[in-house]
Amino acid sequence: MPGFGPPGVAGPSVVIDVGRTNARKAVIGASVAGVIGLVVVGSGVTAAVDGGAAAGIIGVVIGLLFLVLPVGLVVRRDKVFRPQHLVFDAVGLRWDDPRGAPWMVPWTELAAVSISKHSPKQVGPESIQDKIVGAASDKIAGERAHVRVDFHPVDPAFAGRHPEIGHLWERQGVRHGYRLPLGSNVKFIPLIAQAMGRFAPHLYRGVNATEGFYGLS
Repeated sequence: MPGFGPPGVAGPSVVIDVGRTNARKAVIGASVAGVIGLVVVGSGVTAAVDGGAAAGIIGVVIGLLFLVLPVGLVVRRDKVFRPQHLVFDAVGLRWDDPRGAPWMVPWTELAAVSISKHSPKQVGPESIQDKIVGAASDKIAGERAHVRVDFHPVDPAFAGRHPEIGHLWERQGVRHGYRLPLGSNVKFIPLIAQAMGRFAPHLYRGVNATEGFYGLS
């Protein structure tokens, strides 16, 4: 059962490619929005040429709204396509982020590790753009749910030894612990569970599934 058993045995590291997976989802969403945007803009221009000026203008405006996503992807490409890996090995938990802020936490400094799977509820009415792009992205990339790794220190002095992860402390509502968001790929969950079972089964507390508004649990 999670949380019990002897320390894990040595074996090959488990590497979760967070950067590539999140980039793939971003590309899928931007591509879907881009195709829809171009089609709607083209239809608006055609309508305007055929004499329906008002309908044409509305169509072009709606199409341009869809094109915001692919344009944003291009503008933020350095961040979107940044290599990021979550690594589990016999020593501990490591965040490999060459262009950002890498860190490493030994298993011996942790009291518990769990997975948080959060299915968000929309705040207020969802726009037509979000519904269309979200539905198409889900069809291609799969279920959307926020996946996070929660870990709790073994002693109060942990924060002083690891100031580099201070930004993760009690993030997104986790209490007395650190939360590392991994994006919305639920396929990470079995990989993390496998890694914890291999290296630190005595720390693993399983999956906590929650539902609520964005950013809350």
